[in-house]
Amino acid sequence: MSSNQDFSNLMPDVILDAVESLGFWTDARIYPLNSYENRVYQVGIEEASPLIVKFYRPNRWTLSQIQEEHDTLIKLANKGLPVVAPHVIEGQSVFTHQGLVFCLSPRLVGQHPEAENLDQLFQIGELIGQLHQSLGKDPFKHRIEVSPLEHIRTAAARILDSTALPKVLKASYQQQVASLYDLCETQIQRYWPAQLRPIHGDSHRSNLILSNEQFHLLDFDDCQNGLAVQDLWLHLTQVNLAKQQLSELLEGYESYQAFDSRELALIDVFKCTRVICYAAWLLQRQTDPAFVKAFPWFASEEYWLNHLNELKECQNEWGQIL
Repeated sequence: MSSNQDFSNLMPDVILDAVESLGFWTDARIYPLNSYENRVYQVGIEEASPLIVKFYRPNRWTLSQIQEEHDTLIKLANKGLPVVAPHVIEGQSVFTHQGLVFCLSPRLVGQHPEAENLDQLFQIGELIGQLHQSLGKDPFKHRIEVSPLEHIRTAAARILDSTALPKVLKASYQQQVASLYDLCETQIQRYWPAQLRPIHGDSHRSNLILSNEQFHLLDFDDCQNGLAVQDLWLHLTQVNLAKQQLSELLEGYESYQAFDSRELALIDVFKCTRVICYAAWLLQRQTDPAFVKAFPWFASEEYWLNHLNELKECQNEWGQIL
């Protein structure tokens, strides 16, 4: 992959040239889609439906990891699962252009789920259960393996070593993270499976789209070896509704796949990990020009105070879902 850590060379003519290098004739219309980790565009095609072109962030994944993502999607699509698989052209799905790795896929039009719609949560549970059933239990060979404690340590160290976190808040932040780390460690010691399984890894509502009365799972960029609950808990949007939402998700899920209820004790671990890692991700990407436009408020003292309060809420709400 390119040694560049940004997309500074990804100008419109480069995007069009990449698509046309695979035999498509574009109409020069480019529409950027929401993606801050990679770069994703809808590109118009002459006398045909638009295509989606995805450029992978350099050095984030290896070619083997990207290929395994693609192979998984193609296999799932062949089994009839509602996913968006990459186009295969002359036996390939992973391509390079001017040092950037990219792929093409069809456009899918629809709506994201409604956060508190219980009927839709049941359908989402069904889809995730169907996904896990189809993926099976044999782990990915090249994708990452979830490790919450390691993720927390790495993310917190990045934040504490940064000048972006105000000095006056560092002691409070370190203390709060240490307290949450201990809670997470205790829960993990109580239950952690002997073997992880392949999962989507980032199945929040923005990675689901309702098209032709069927939910589809999008963006397998973070597919990994993990736990089934990781693909479910992100749909628990409110503490006071969490039990009802969880009931719908699990009822749908178990239409296809048995669920180990012991994993529920790890929801707080994954919630805490996500909050800390998201802040570290923002910190890591703050020099990306697209990031600056999308997150102009990041790194202000107000942001860090809100982040610290969010961590305190994680501790205050610990165990309330069960």
